Amino acid sequence: MSFGLTLATQNDQVLVCGPTVHRACGRNLYVNGYCFLLNQNLQEKEHFPESLQECTHHPTDIAFLIDGSSSINEKNFEKMKQFVSEVIKNLSGRDTLFALMQFSGNFREHFNFKSQDPAHLVMEVEQLYGWTKTATAIRKVVRELFIAEKGSRNEATKILIVITDGSKLNDAAEYWEVIPEAEQAGIIRYAIGVGHAFSTIKVQQELKDIASEPDDDHVFKVNNFNALKSIQDQLQNKIFAIEGTQFQSSSSFQMEMSQEGLSALLTPQGPVIGAVGAYDWSGGLLLYQTSNRDPVFINISSTLKDMNNSYLGYSSQPVRFHGRNGLVVGAPRYDHIGKVVYFEKEALSREWRLKMEAVGEQVGSYFGATLCSVDLNQDTSTDLVLVGAPMYYDATAGGRVHVCLFKSEAFSCTESNSALKGEPGHLFGRFGASIAEVGDITGDKWTDVAIGAPLEDENAGAVYIFSGKRASIRHSYVQRIEGLKFSGRFSYFGQAISGGRDLTGDGLKDIAVGQQGRVLLLRSRPVLRVNVSIVFHPPSIPTSVFQWQRPTSQENVTSMAEVCFTISKVTQDFLGDEIRSELSYSLTLDSHRIKARASFTEVKSPTLQANISIGLEQKCQSYQIELSVGAEDTVTPVTLRLNYNLTGKSVAKVPDLLPILSKCSKPNYIAELPFEKNCGNDGLCEDILQTSFTFSGLQTLDVGLTPEFTITASLQNHGEDSYGSTLRFFYPAGLSYRKVTLLQQASRKVSRVQCPALEEEPSHNAICKINHPIFWSGAEAIFVATFDVSPDASLGDTLQIVVKADSENGGNGTKDVSYEATLPVRYAVNLLINMGEESTKYMNFTVGQEDARKSVEHRYEVKNLHERSIPFTVTFWIPVKLKGNPMWDVFQVIPSEPEVAKCVLERETPGSKDLLSDEAQPHLDCSTASCKIIQCNVLSLKIDKRPLEFKIKGDINFHWTSQVQQKKIILVSSGQISYNKRKYTQPEGFPQTQVQTVVERIEIYNSIPVIIGSSFGGLILLAMTAAALYKVGFFKRQYKQMLEEAGADNDAADQPSQNVELSPPSNDPVS
Repeated sequence: MSFGLTLATQNDQVLVCGPTVHRACGRNLYVNGYCFLLNQNLQEKEHFPESLQECTHHPTDIAFLIDGSSSINEKNFEKMKQFVSEVIKNLSGRDTLFALMQFSGNFREHFNFKSQDPAHLVMEVEQLYGWTKTATAIRKVVRELFIAEKGSRNEATKILIVITDGSKLNDAAEYWEVIPEAEQAGIIRYAIGVGHAFSTIKVQQELKDIASEPDDDHVFKVNNFNALKSIQDQLQNKIFAIEGTQFQSSSSFQMEMSQEGLSALLTPQGPVIGAVGAYDWSGGLLLYQTSNRDPVFINISSTLKDMNNSYLGYSSQPVRFHGRNGLVVGAPRYDHIGKVVYFEKEALSREWRLKMEAVGEQVGSYFGATLCSVDLNQDTSTDLVLVGAPMYYDATAGGRVHVCLFKSEAFSCTESNSALKGEPGHLFGRFGASIAEVGDITGDKWTDVAIGAPLEDENAGAVYIFSGKRASIRHSYVQRIEGLKFSGRFSYFGQAISGGRDLTGDGLKDIAVGQQGRVLLLRSRPVLRVNVSIVFHPPSIPTSVFQWQRPTSQENVTSMAEVCFTISKVTQDFLGDEIRSELSYSLTLDSHRIKARASFTEVKSPTLQANISIGLEQKCQSYQIELSVGAEDTVTPVTLRLNYNLTGKSVAKVPDLLPILSKCSKPNYIAELPFEKNCGNDGLCEDILQTSFTFSGLQTLDVGLTPEFTITASLQNHGEDSYGSTLRFFYPAGLSYRKVTLLQQASRKVSRVQCPALEEEPSHNAICKINHPIFWSGAEAIFVATFDVSPDASLGDTLQIVVKADSENGGNGTKDVSYEATLPVRYAVNLLINMGEESTKYMNFTVGQEDARKSVEHRYEVKNLHERSIPFTVTFWIPVKLKGNPMWDVFQVIPSEPEVAKCVLERETPGSKDLLSDEAQPHLDCSTASCKIIQCNVLSLKIDKRPLEFKIKGDINFHWTSQVQQKKIILVSSGQISYNKRKYTQPEGFPQTQVQTVVERIEIYNSIPVIIGSSFGGLILLAMTAAALYKVGFFKRQYKQMLEEAGADNDAADQPSQNVELSPPSNDPVS
């Protein structure tokens, strides 16, 4: 019975339970439980329940309806009879009656509920043969067999077992007509299908139509009649289950598997025992109010299907909420996640009702497996409930404990990421398997809790101590107690925990921790608090010996530090004032400085160590301090840092019990020894600060052209010494502080100006410390502060900078502590205007064609090369007339983006001078011709856009060329960009350009007379030349000479040479 698996205590009583009491009812084995209430001598006072529930034997009427159609051969029919006979034998003797009817095309009742020896009568049944009228047969059984005349009992559970080898055939009745009659009669139906006919879905559906729901519990299928034996035990067990329960319509359980005592409480109302197996393991609680008989059963619903297998009652805790008593109950298997519910007894109906609930987060986490109600401030009211989810799993640690508060009549539980958890690395540690209040063992006046993790450290286990605080539990544990640290290897240390009681007689709360096979008693220790105080005599260092020009004197100023320790006990116990401890401490002067300004006279060092033995008392020690008058910093207090460590000594009454230092006692303490301020007899330092600044001669700030600018600032002190003096610059976004330079020659009594960590968004201000720590009386600081200017800054039309002086002296100050100045602001732009490549660069005309007209086009491109987009104007000057004669018909300028640029004619201007006749290519522009001036207003032009184009197009005639002597004239148009010069600037001024077109006049000449005249003149010249040559004999002399020279050559060739020998012809093929 697992006696002792559950324990509960109250005052001098203990409730001990064993929730696994097995009992047999026929062939059914049920599990219940017993709880025993014992007195302080462990003698039984009473037990719950008074007796276990007796086995229930409901009368049962079972009718068999067997198929005798022709599709079943004689051999198989005999096997079916044998199966029915065996089932009857096994179910007989339990107030069970049997009847049998055979069906085919006909119907025959072989015996009814009044018959004797039904197992023998089955074997005498002969097969009918014929069709298969299953539906009609079921109707006949309902109407003709389950009736009183045939021995059927009204109070009996009615069961019909139908055995068939196939679907119904030639049957006029339908299942949807006859089954409702069986339902209305309360008949539980089992359908057994034999053979391969039931392999199709349609025939399988017939079995489902016949059987009761659910189908899985009431439909059986076997391949042949030999296999009927295989389902015999299954069928019998299901019928046994029906006979052994209090439900007559199904095999569901009520209290047969209740396992009373898996959880238990002793409350003022009486023992409360968990029954997790009640109602198909939906669970519940049994409250015994007056005796061990007739308990009140508390659950959500005995029929609520979603609570099946929820294990309600697995854990339980009494709570007192807003003055009302209630019960918090865990159901860790609810929807595979877990649930916690709160029951409260209504004042009028005196019934227990569900008031609120909380559901877990992770499947399988067992949320609600453990519960612990916590009264943080010991006022008897429950402040929170801890809910364990020991099976929770993530990548860091296994198990969670959720902190649930009562808010607005509802549970408010922490999420898993903010719940209590154990040490990382124990993925399957089962943290939260046990939880218990342990009282105030840390001495902070708030109740603490212990949480077990029995599978940590490879099943050795661990227990965690968490301290309480106002309205909750601290998320970091204060102590982890490892099972491995004790003698012997513990297994599952922390599986069970109980605490909050003094079991050793010393007045301190103890903790009992269970593990496999043993219980360990953990004693809490006395907790001590240490209060530290340090007092200086005199309370400040006089500054009369310090001067602004500090000498290198070795003289010292002395002071006395009195260090006091007060030890008190914060836990309640019976140990008295015999507690003593060893206290070790160290003192350090100016511990935050590399070089200390002071030292202890005793050791000539800024560090001193000592220790004392102390009880529950106050002890003080005095130490002399020396400070050199050559110290530079005479404003910042000298610090004295104390670090201590407390080691408890054995208590005389309990030698093994050592006191421990409270967690709320800080192991260090810092005291400050200030310098006396030179502020006159009234003790008040009244400085008079005056500040001003200039922009260092800068007249205008050009954003984009001026990358930085400087401010020359001054601060004067016309009053007493000023401490912690600062000068703060306030400036707009777009500016950033860079550096500061002290003009030492212009300053008086000032050695340094520091402006660290100056950028503070979004206020944009820089703080400069002026001669920290003291800005002396009569001092003046003049320095230059440099600021960077972002090229994209938007500062408006005027830059405004404000400086404000301040100090730690306090006081009301004057108007001179603040100064404001402004500077005009312009913004750099970079606009370009160029000639378009598609402009007409040349054209000509022939003299005599002055009436002809040709198109001339001038194109301009405007680009923005700066990030800033601004409005601007493009003005075009276009020559259209020369001395009143129309020249170029231009009416408008056409922009490429009409939505961005709007062009209008502003005016026409006459030319102011004449063309110069001595120029080879005179320029025809607005200085010599009448012009149209057209202005195009551009709203904005971004840098990433393509160029904005302007097209000037018109026809040109040539009548005006008669007024010009030169053949080539250059037609010139101009374009210029302009903008608001007070807001914007460009280094080269307004950009402008021109587009030129060369116009040439061409004259045509008649060349035929020239050609004829030239030819004739050439012939005459040739004739005259020939005659002259002949006259001088040129042709005659030459010819005669040539003839004579030719004849002489021929004679020489005919005479052979005398020096050449004649040889006979050679026969050689090659000579």
